[in-house]
Amino acid sequence: MTFRFSTEGTEFQFLSNQAIRLVLPRVDDPYGPARSFSLSSSPSERGLIAVTAKMTGSPYKEGLKYLRPGERVLVMGPLGDLLFNPDRPAVFIAGGIGVTPFRGMLRFAADTGATQPIRLLYSARVPEEFAFREELDALVKAHPQFRVHYTVTRPQESQERWRGRTGRIDIPWIRKVSGELRRPKFYVVGLPEMASETVQRLKSEMGIPEEDLEYEYFGGY
Repeated sequence: MTFRFSTEGTEFQFLSNQAIRLVLPRVDDPYGPARSFSLSSSPSERGLIAVTAKMTGSPYKEGLKYLRPGERVLVMGPLGDLLFNPDRPAVFIAGGIGVTPFRGMLRFAADTGATQPIRLLYSARVPEEFAFREELDALVKAHPQFRVHYTVTRPQESQERWRGRTGRIDIPWIRKVSGELRRPKFYVVGLPEMASETVQRLKSEMGIPEEDLEYEYFGGY
């Protein structure tokens, strides 16, 4: 689910694509009323910020789900240094809900007329879990320098028949997708195990230097 909050009347600004700490009212959660989220909105979308979350049924997520229109929340930030560089080719590697900052980056690139090629490799357990799928496909159709590549890791659990790639994001696939790009920057976001392993393999197997890597680990809650 995506939740949009108006920033009208505030001076809140952020870079593509930072994060926030979101404090909710009336949440009785053992871990407290605040969580950190990458923004799924772009700085080019004026007057609002948005977060996108997988609904797990936790007390915090239920509090988020049942916010009333017009209700106020406390936003701390912007936070983080996962920053998009529009002057270089980019390879986005997303596991599950880790796609959220990449939606913001792609929207920002489209809205600001960025011309560098962008490749998104996006993995989910089943195709029903691909967030922003229709919007991502529309962005690719409108901007030929963008390409989105999907893969499903548990097709047998899907209610939808999947005819695309299956399996995890691996180095041979990353090589294939990024091979034509000239010294791209790699961005990796996902659960800690997936993201950490991918970053280490990009370094050890593809020789990607630290300065060409940006990464962020998402904890589940």
